[in-house]
Amino acid sequence: MQSHTLIIGGGITGLACASYLQRSGKTRVTVLEAGELAAGTTSQAAALLTRARSDDNSAVLVDETHRILKQLEARFGALAIRGGCVHVACTAAEEERLQAYARQADALRQDVRWLNGAELAAALPWLALPVGAVGLLYADDGHADPYGFAHFYARAARADGAQLRTHTRVADFLCTPDHDTHDKQGGKRAVAGVITTEGETILADQIVLAAGPWSPVLARSVNLPLAMAPVRSHYWITDHLATVSARQPMAIVPSAKAYFRPEHSGLLFGVRDQQICVADPQDLPADIHAFRFAHDSDGWQALEEHWQSLLATCPALENTGLAHYLSGVSSYTPDGKPLLGQAPGFANVWLATGCSGAGIALSGGTGRLLSEMLLGEPLFADPAPYDPGRFPAADAFDPDFRVRCAKARSGKSTG
Repeated sequence: MQSHTLIIGGGITGLACASYLQRSGKTRVTVLEAGELAAGTTSQAAALLTRARSDDNSAVLVDETHRILKQLEARFGALAIRGGCVHVACTAAEEERLQAYARQADALRQDVRWLNGAELAAALPWLALPVGAVGLLYADDGHADPYGFAHFYARAARADGAQLRTHTRVADFLCTPDHDTHDKQGGKRAVAGVITTEGETILADQIVLAAGPWSPVLARSVNLPLAMAPVRSHYWITDHLATVSARQPMAIVPSAKAYFRPEHSGLLFGVRDQQICVADPQDLPADIHAFRFAHDSDGWQALEEHWQSLLATCPALENTGLAHYLSGVSSYTPDGKPLLGQAPGFANVWLATGCSGAGIALSGGTGRLLSEMLLGEPLFADPAPYDPGRFPAADAFDPDFRVRCAKARSGKSTG
């Protein structure tokens, strides 16, 4: 008899896991989403599909995302805008990092090439870079509408037989006496299923918790601590700029702690600010779009912190207005890597959460690796860096721990 896997969370991560698991033919998948599919934090993402990563293992996961996205586009239509991404180096240390990226790309057979100063100026006419700056262009990088990408996974999962249920909120895990003690093989706890807020009991052989920033609250009911916290991610979009066109590449400029990408005829940009904007998971509302962080709720302090370096890097910002400011919630861990794998102490609970601002780019790799682990198949990437038990003293409800998670965002250099 085919097993039943229950996935809690219908954002891009949960839907990617559903797509890979259902396609395996080895388990029957049900996704439970409290609202509409991909309408929560997934829809708030800037959705940069950048291949360069600070560690080679994460680069393998992102490479899988690019592979599966192209496969899904062949089925459902074009989605991504692949104008490329230029990683800019203005110092010797930054150029050394680009050398590491180039080696990473070569190992994965990715299309990259070096740009000199003149080539950078031609590719990114809205930037003003110092003499001697160089760039590494990933020609096939780009960005995709995160809502549309998530629904590609949903369409594939549904076509293969998965059941995707919306407006179904999980209230608690079902721990019967038989399941709440220990399983017979590993001395680990097992969970029989979930109970919804409507009182419905849904049984499952395996449970995947992919509820994004709401995950710690659910996990707390079975004394499962999760090393993650809701941290602010935000970006701005400018008014029209004459030097910007939609097909130009994105740019990541570590010296300015900023990234830029064309958004129609304006620029979308974000900064690695030092503001500690983090929340208690218990304070998150059902409608995440109505949520505002208590500190620097409108992003003005973050913008002021970086305004001079932004103007030095992108002088065009001085002569244009800001059309939009978007603040969202990302789930960060202290080391900026997701929680992916079997929940510590549990026989049949799996985690796919704590995406640390890279949920869109990692989605395909996350879905594939989680599926392989859960089904006991050969693994295409090393799961050890994402082991959910690597922070044994974690407490998402401790303010000091949440600050550690927030600092992981400000320390990011790419991705």
